[in-house]
Amino acid sequence: MLLKKNLSPGCCCQPYCVKTAYGIPTSAATETEDDNDSEWDEDDESSEADDDGRVYKNPRNSPSTECPRDEEQATLLGQKCLRKCSSDEDCKSKKKKCLCDGACGMSCIKPDRECPALEQPPTGAVTVSGNHFGSRAVYSCPHGYHVVGLQSRLCQADGTWAGSEPICKQNIYCLQPPIIEHARHSALPEQATFDLDSTVQYHCHTGYATAGFPRAKCLAVDGQASWYGPDISCEPRSCGQPPDPAHGWHSGESYTFGGKVTYHCGEGYELVGKSERYCQADGSWTPKELPTCVCEYYFRKIP
Repeated sequence: MLLKKNLSPGCCCQPYCVKTAYGIPTSAATETEDDNDSEWDEDDESSEADDDGRVYKNPRNSPSTECPRDEEQATLLGQKCLRKCSSDEDCKSKKKKCLCDGACGMSCIKPDRECPALEQPPTGAVTVSGNHFGSRAVYSCPHGYHVVGLQSRLCQADGTWAGSEPICKQNIYCLQPPIIEHARHSALPEQATFDLDSTVQYHCHTGYATAGFPRAKCLAVDGQASWYGPDISCEPRSCGQPPDPAHGWHSGESYTFGGKVTYHCGEGYELVGKSERYCQADGSWTPKELPTCVCEYYFRKIP
């Protein structure tokens, strides 16, 4: 039974609070996570079509700290990611194992997956340890030449060799591309040399917006090779100023990705809902629901 509170002359509670007193959301009404793994296909996995890289709700599919999955980077590198996993049990086919696949992270992979045979380059040589997943191809050049490009390439789970074939050159070349804060580029991190006229594309990290020219090119000027570009900036996405609940306000003025605001209520009111909201990478505030300020008068009980 509720006991009406003797309000001081300055109390701001009004009788209209009665309309919402019994409809106040409580912690017991919070949304529960759907445990039904409806996306898990029970059909027999007999082809690569099942390796679609979807995100599953299976609790075993937790991110790996030793081999993290970065699908944005994999897309930038032109690598196709297969079904994600954290153990062999996550793979529907007994022929597949949960193995590390570079930027694609832990994935369901056929260990005997083959990559095409590599031809010997016009200058230099390539030595391969095999042509199955995980095999490595190492390139070398004759005396006086340099490997320009990837010195070694791995056979990936999608059946392709990582990166492009390097070349042996005597002339000038560029070293690693410029580092841009909050951005990544389309070259593999282990590539240390780049041929003239090579280009790399830049892409801002999740939660940041790209502004400017996102490409760099290796050019020779006065006998020296250097990167020209990119001319970009990566600014955190804005969620905009959040609204305030009736009889309340928020503190905190960071309205961009990673920012946080805290809600408060005026005297005589109690906050119902989450007191903090965060600016997400997609430019929205979470949780989506705005907290409310409800008259304390309706929370008092008879002893």
